Amino acid sequence: MKIMFLDRSTKLDTINDLQTRARGGMVSSLFAVSDGLSVMGHDVTVLSDIKAPGVTQSGTKWENDYDGQAYDFLICNRGVGIGYPEIKAKRRILWTHDLPHNGFIAKPRTANAFAGVVYMSQYAHRVWHTFYPTLDKPKSFIIPNGVNDHIFFPRVKDPDYLIYISNPNRGLERLPLIYEATKTRLGRDIKMKAYSNGSILHPNEGEDRNELKYKSCIDAGIELLDPIPQVELAEELGRAGAMVLPSNYPEICSNAVLQSLASGTPVFTTGGLGATPEWVKHNKNGMLTQFYPHDYMVYQLEMVRNLVNVLSNPRIHRNMVMKAAQTKGIYTWKQVVKLWAKMLSRLY
Repeated sequence: MKIMFLDRSTKLDTINDLQTRARGGMVSSLFAVSDGLSVMGHDVTVLSDIKAPGVTQSGTKWENDYDGQAYDFLICNRGVGIGYPEIKAKRRILWTHDLPHNGFIAKPRTANAFAGVVYMSQYAHRVWHTFYPTLDKPKSFIIPNGVNDHIFFPRVKDPDYLIYISNPNRGLERLPLIYEATKTRLGRDIKMKAYSNGSILHPNEGEDRNELKYKSCIDAGIELLDPIPQVELAEELGRAGAMVLPSNYPEICSNAVLQSLASGTPVFTTGGLGATPEWVKHNKNGMLTQFYPHDYMVYQLEMVRNLVNVLSNPRIHRNMVMKAAQTKGIYTWKQVVKLWAKMLSRLY
């Protein structure tokens, strides 16, 4: 099959930048799926904002300009507008990725342009269908993100090591109170590392606000660190006793959550929010709050209570670590690519 992935948000200088990321283990779904399909023998092109086009070691062509060729499939990844009618393709597929907003589909009737829609979770399917019911007309497929299982796996655990991995706007500012209160109630010294880009924040949050807003993390003794290559991150996750994610953001399929569970690291996060509860099950492979972050002190108190209840009981913690590593519904990237290939065959 001749396949084009359309993604104008992936800004790279050269194909070497892409391959450097891959060697470091920093593989996104776009990189993994396109390269995986190339390895299977498909003719795959990614149309992106890359400054210098090239070909990956797996054979995927990265271009910055449409050459007028006809494709069997056009995979519209992110801002799809009306499906880019200037690109010739027998079938168009919408890869929803994020939650819907005005930039995805200019008018609901344009959903008819797509022969299929890929969602990353049941939650994503439910939300998109709520706002664009006509997306039910084409065939729907739920294909989540994958995990590099050769690097993300359980290691010897340190119950006194807590970890946070996410963007700053996923609850980073709530960590100091949770960390200090947990340490006090456990009555022993514990450590926490927060891997979160400290210089690139959510829109309208500049560096000055960042320094003020997150200084309390450093004051509390939390190691505030920039992201690291995933081969290194896997080592940290494998050793960590718990992932603490006090987020109010509705993830549609969090890589950090999947990687944490694959590493046997229980996830402590917000219940009833986004797709995360599709993988994290309360009191089994993690803990989910009943309250939400806007309940402020009550929410943070519940997070502390959940952490203390588990970390103060070695038997409960060991059992939760074991169940985290056995979480159902976590696919390897090879399995994800096979699901994509099966879907394309059905729509061909």
